[in-house]
Amino acid sequence: MTVKMAVPNKGRLSERSIELVRKAGIDLGEDWGRKLNICVPELGLEVYFVRAHDVPLFIDSGAVDFGITGQDVVAESGKRLRELLPLQFGQCRLSIAAPESSPVARSKRVEDGTRIATSFPRLTRRYLESRGVQAKIVEVQGAAEIMPMLGVADAISDLVATGGTLRTNRLVEVETIISSQACVFSSAAAMSDPGKREQIGGVVDMVKAAIDAETRKYVMADVPRAKLGEVERILPGIGGPTVLEIAGSEDFVAVHAVISNDQVYRVVSSLRRLGAKGILTVPVETLVE
Repeated sequence: MTVKMAVPNKGRLSERSIELVRKAGIDLGEDWGRKLNICVPELGLEVYFVRAHDVPLFIDSGAVDFGITGQDVVAESGKRLRELLPLQFGQCRLSIAAPESSPVARSKRVEDGTRIATSFPRLTRRYLESRGVQAKIVEVQGAAEIMPMLGVADAISDLVATGGTLRTNRLVEVETIISSQACVFSSAAAMSDPGKREQIGGVVDMVKAAIDAETRKYVMADVPRAKLGEVERILPGIGGPTVLEIAGSEDFVAVHAVISNDQVYRVVSSLRRLGAKGILTVPVETLVE
């Protein structure tokens, strides 16, 4: 059985999505950037490179079985998809913003009749209606920030990451509609098929392993045998450190462990104080806990 996966081919989610797919052990070849799809027969997988905004439609229709896109994109599409794995990148929020000197910015609220330019009409309209506000939605395909300047709208509803673009265009956030990040999504139909569910789950597990590995380091050191009890307290690892005999050495043993990135300085310093030698830390490519 072959399952089909959709990956963003361009835009803010593309580069990191492809990086994670490759780190998960999925070989896309050297010329993937010139292809619309890649077959990985040994994994029973086909990868399709498509627009992030098309991923919900393709999953919902059954054209693909799962894929990567933003929570904001899925919410705007109105498709009822299953979120399988948050990917911890592409974090942003859909916010309403208005010119600094405008009544909307001063009052920090949207009133009836406010014209709002957005490429997220469904989410914006639903949010405002939930608050009982009757605003006029002006649908645009991009560059919403310029619409108040042109007099086309009084405010905008757009994605905000750092807020730098808003500040550059003298806009301020008024209200946040939703927060979003990139995730792996699938459909109820695909996940109800035992064969597809197993294969999709295998890919998702490897992507998660690649993400988890990025926050860890593998540390190795030769430590005095007499200090092994103290070393075990310094290196808890995932299930405790691995202790190996060193050929021809009675005084030292080799200790290996996986630690988090923020522990590296403390661990290395502590091992040195105990007389450890040959301390080495290396990146971890995948980590299945």
